[in-house]
Amino acid sequence: MYLDLVMALNLAVNFFLLWLTGLITDQKNVLVRLLAGSALGAAFLLVVFLPSWHPFYTWIGKTLVPLLMVLISFRPRLFGQGALLFLTLYFCSCVLGGMVFAFSLWGKYPLDFSKGIYYLPAPSLYYLLLSGILLYFVVRGLKIFLLDRFNFRLLTTNIKIEICFCGKSKKLSAFLDTGNLLREPFSGLPVAVVSYAVVKELLPPELGRLLGNNGGIDWHRLEKVLAGISEAAKFCLVPYRTLQGRDFLLGFKPENTRLWQEGNCLGSQLKLIIGVQSEQVHPTAEYEVLLPLEIWRSANKQEGLKK
Repeated sequence: MYLDLVMALNLAVNFFLLWLTGLITDQKNVLVRLLAGSALGAAFLLVVFLPSWHPFYTWIGKTLVPLLMVLISFRPRLFGQGALLFLTLYFCSCVLGGMVFAFSLWGKYPLDFSKGIYYLPAPSLYYLLLSGILLYFVVRGLKIFLLDRFNFRLLTTNIKIEICFCGKSKKLSAFLDTGNLLREPFSGLPVAVVSYAVVKELLPPELGRLLGNNGGIDWHRLEKVLAGISEAAKFCLVPYRTLQGRDFLLGFKPENTRLWQEGNCLGSQLKLIIGVQSEQVHPTAEYEVLLPLEIWRSANKQEGLKK
């Protein structure tokens, strides 16, 4: 096969692997950046024809090139995010290569090994296409599991959410809670849970007498209190269920919200409801907000569109 065709095929495979990496990790795939990263990987083939670049045949090149492809394609902001993308790309590459290799052995296709690299003298497009289709369906089937088990545990450090309400704002420490699936029933917006103590300065003082204790909320009194507040239309009730039974959270829709991670603003104008409870959301106050995973994903995609 001619060199230009080999490079074109390698470019297509690299693009597919980078696209799958973005799909698994829920990153925003930007076409131009994916093509640039894929082109870098395809250009690595030229090293095969340069004997003086022998170190790139070893683990150095096999680590450096995928790392540069990830940096160009996704521009990760955090070390943990970059490491996750790198490992995911390697995972997809190994699985795809393993499938092609297995099909080639199964079909008694000729293989060659030289300088630490396996070669297919004339790569079978049929095996490659079949392997790519199988890998895609495997990724789609495992995506939710991979996101919840591997992705966000590396990315939940130092997250803060800034809440603006009634002309006031406050920045609170947040924890990405994969189990928080609460939604406000009418708008369908996800609900972040906070304790009244950390947002009391944002709320009308009349609500303090109802929310500032651990004895539950007197809903009849709440109706009378809200009737005398000009911002009453911004409040809502959020039903939830626990092992102890069913209850409600008093929720409000912020005028604006911003999500921060490691000092970087990921996104603003995030659509969510803040649900207020009397108790602390964490016994030792390590964090102040239980943030739905969906909000982090939305902010991360919003940041990807800006780049």
